[in-house]
Order: sequence, then structure tokens, then C-alpha cells
Amino acid sequence: METGTVETIGQKIKRLRLEKGMTQGEVADGYVTISMISQLERDRNTASVELLQHLARKLQVPLHELVEDEVEQMEKACLQKLVKVYLETNQPTESEPLLVRLRGRSDLSQAETIELTVEMGECLYQQERYDEALRELLPLAEELEAVNYDDAHVLALVRYTLGNVYNQMQNFSNANYNYRKAFDYTNRFPTINALAAKIAYNVGLTLRKIGLTHQAMPYLRTSHDYFRQTGELSKLAITIYEQGITYREAHDFQHAVECFDHAKIIFHSLNLKNYSYIVQRTIASTVTALEDPELAVSQLHACIEPFEEEQNYSNLILVYSRIASLHLKTGNYLESHVALQKAMVLVEQHGFNTSPEAADCLQTLANCYLKQEKFDEAISCSLKSAHIFGTIGLITEQIDSLEIAVDSYQSLENYKQALELERECNNLFRQLHNKER
Repeated sequence: METGTVETIGQKIKRLRLEKGMTQGEVADGYVTISMISQLERDRNTASVELLQHLARKLQVPLHELVEDEVEQMEKACLQKLVKVYLETNQPTESEPLLVRLRGRSDLSQAETIELTVEMGECLYQQERYDEALRELLPLAEELEAVNYDDAHVLALVRYTLGNVYNQMQNFSNANYNYRKAFDYTNRFPTINALAAKIAYNVGLTLRKIGLTHQAMPYLRTSHDYFRQTGELSKLAITIYEQGITYREAHDFQHAVECFDHAKIIFHSLNLKNYSYIVQRTIASTVTALEDPELAVSQLHACIEPFEEEQNYSNLILVYSRIASLHLKTGNYLESHVALQKAMVLVEQHGFNTSPEAADCLQTLANCYLKQEKFDEAISCSLKSAHIFGTIGLITEQIDSLEIAVDSYQSLENYKQALELERECNNLFRQLHNKER
């Protein structure tokens, strides 16, 4: 090619294919016909964004590299479609410059402006730039609701995205508030769709997390029914697993076990091994632990290597914390401390200091100190745990941690402090009761 000549997408596809020694059939790979690849290479046809994504994977180049020479020539609709593909495939850094460019256009309709704002919020959220995402989305939500904007789908999407941001910030109360507002808008949808199902799932998830277990189940059933009807098995399995957690927290262990077993079968059939181990961790630490603590410890140990390989540190921390709890139950304090030390090292190394996982470890450590009659240490750990749980809105867990401090103060005959904390627990119980009404 002559110097200065802009390479077309077709020419680039052919060059990259030849450089890698691939045939047109290998590039097509059953996704499209060989004839289509031939037409693309001769610039006699155009590729959809989805096909470009396929070609980028086959040719082992980033999507933006494949299309960079033609981005400047793209029509607005094509750029918008490309942004959506980037966001759907979790490539926010590729979508951001295109979003900035699109938002600078003077020919945008009101609907397009709103859509691009939501997509920019999603883009920032995927990059963990949560405060920036909120600055994009909160004013938009307030403005649309103030003028009674009539597109329920857009309103639901804005509130759903806000819920996702708060959920990742571990602000579960605000996450639930936004998810519930989003769900209210889905009542205006002609029929339940994928967005409504995802919203229902997240309403159920956050209701459970903030202690409103009985309110969670109807939302999870809505999500379950949709994913079952559409045959989306991975999402169905995740929903069934969450239903199991909800049943367990309602002390309905029979239904919990049924859900866990069902979810594990689906995950196994889909070869989603990491999810299978998450289910195994849950079964071992909640169901097996009641009947056979030693077997539960063995099952939890089997989860460690897979989580290490996947770098799934949140679940790895919980595994060590659950192992510690089981050792504590059988009076093996040394092994309990060893497991907790491993958990806390992971907490420090991977920035989980203010996470539910850290609070769970501190709660277990507080219990360990209480059983060993090290009451001052138990109080320190339990109050730290309660503070973390309280900050992220996990009231039931916060109460559990405070009760350890109450027991420790009573053992020290410091009844004044014990009474103050007991009053705080009662106030938290009332908060939960008021929310349930």
C-alpha cells in the first residue's frame, strides 16, 4: 500500500489474515460464510458491529485497531452501535472517547442525549469511577422525573444503572432504593423483558442484604420465571442460587438445599466451575456445617485452589472465614486463628478493608476471642465489624456483631456499656421492623 493511503477495513482484514496465515474459512469460523469474508475483503459489503467484534477476536487485535481508520467516517448510528458493543463486552476505555465525540455533536435529539448520558454513566461505572458516574446519572434521574418524562424504559434504565453504581460502592440501602424505583417503572412495560428481570433480581438481592428477607422472594421469583421462559440458563442458575440464600436466611433449610443443588447442577452442565464452587462453599458453610463440621471443612478446603486460580479473592476470604468458624465450633482455636490470619492477609493485600468480607472475618475473630475469654479483644473486633456492616447497610449482620460486644461487656461486668449496645441493637431491630411493614 502506498504511503499515506488510508487502509479500508476490508484491506485491513485481508492483511491481518494473511499475516497470521489464516484462510478465509478460519476467519469466518461458522459465524458467517466464507463468501461474506471474501466480499468484506474486496470492500463489496459492510460488516455489522457484532461481526467486527467477531473478526477482531479471530484476528487477535483490539476492535478499535480494526476500525480506527474508519471511525472518523462513521455515521452517528454506527458510532452509537459501536459504543453499545464496547459497553456490553466491558471495554469502557474504548467506548469513552466515542461517547465524548458523540456528545459533542449538534444534531442530537433529546432521546439520544439522554441515552448517551446513561451510557456515559455506565462507562464510568465499569471503570469504577463511581462518583463521576453519580454526577452524570443523579441529575438526569431528577430532571426526567421532575418533568414526568413518559418513557418508562429510559426511567427504569437510569434508576437501574444508579442502583448498580451504589451496589458496587456497597451502599446497599441506596442501591435498593434505586432498584425499587426502577422496578416501579417496569410495571408500565407492556410485558416483562430482560431489563425488568435484571431489575427484579437486584431488588431481591439488595432486600436480602439489608435484612428484608421475606420481601425479597417475590422479586426473585419474577426474575426466575423470566429466565426460565427465555432459557437463559446461567442467569437462571444465579437467580436460583440467590433464592437458596434467601431461604437459608429465612431458616427454611429444606428449600435452601433444593435451590443450591439445582443451581449447582446447572452451573456444572454449563462448565461454570467457579460458580459451582461458590455454591459448594455456601452448602458447606451453612448446611453441611450443621450436620458434619469436619466434612464441611474438607469441602471448603476443596474450594481454595479454584478461587486462587480465578483470583476470586472475595470468595477466598469467605472460605477462610467459614473454615475458621467451623474450627471455632469444635473448639480448635489454633486452626481457627490460622484460617483467619490467611483471610486478613487477603483483606489487606487486595483492599477489602471496608468490605462485607472484612466485617465477616472480624466478626468471626471476635467470636473466637469471646470463646477464649479475651473480652477486650472481642469487643474491639466486634465493634469494628459492626461499624463496617452499619456503613454498608447490612443491619442484621451489624446486630450480630454488636451482640458479641454485649456479651463481652457483660462478662467484664461492664453493664452500662452492655446496656447501651443492647439499646442500639433494639433500635436497629426497630429499623428492620419498620422497613418490613
